[in-house]
Amino acid sequence: MTTSAAGKVIETAATAATIPVRAVALIGQTELLINRITLAAGRAEELIERVSAVATAAESAVAETRAVATAAAIAVDEVTAIATRANTAIDEVSAITTRADRAIDDVSAIAVRADTTIDGVTSITTRANAVAGEVESLIGDYSPTLRQAAPLAARFVSELTPDEVTAAIRMIDELPALQRHLVHDVMPLLGKLDQMGPDLHKLLEVTEDLHLAIAGLPGLKMLRRRGEERTHD
Repeated sequence: MTTSAAGKVIETAATAATIPVRAVALIGQTELLINRITLAAGRAEELIERVSAVATAAESAVAETRAVATAAAIAVDEVTAIATRANTAIDEVSAITTRADRAIDDVSAIAVRADTTIDGVTSITTRANAVAGEVESLIGDYSPTLRQAAPLAARFVSELTPDEVTAAIRMIDELPALQRHLVHDVMPLLGKLDQMGPDLHKLLEVTEDLHLAIAGLPGLKMLRRRGEERTHD
């Protein structure tokens, strides 16, 4: 037991003797670990700085992106407005084109009518020239007569009154009725005058005899005078 206890004491002493060596190794390892931790902390700080820089750059990029997005939205709105104005302008141009086509059609129709009118004017000019030649010929033929009739016509016009002109116009208005009466009433009577001649002579003879018979009645003058007085009253 003593030997065993001594062996254990020796082992314990040996173990205690190796403790400083282990402690030194542990301290070395601890220092190495501390150095590594220090290096890691430096790297971590550098990484943090890089992350901070990246975050700052990211924030700047985000701000720039927002600005770009805002500008893009504004540009899109402007493009939309420009597209709307372009569509309106296209519609206006289409309407103007349609009106221009109509105007061209109208001008074409006017040109056709103008050609027709020019042809008509040319024809009228030709006929006018012919009529002018005839008028010149007639004026040459009737010039002496017109010169003689001019004083009479001037006197006739100067002596006309408005009432006479009105009466002449009314007479002209009644000419159709007068023509009908002449054709239907007067002309048949004129055709029968040769038949009525003897009868009229006999009627005149009878009337004359009756006049003489009445004139021979006594008191006729007095009755006639009384009749005239009553008629006058």
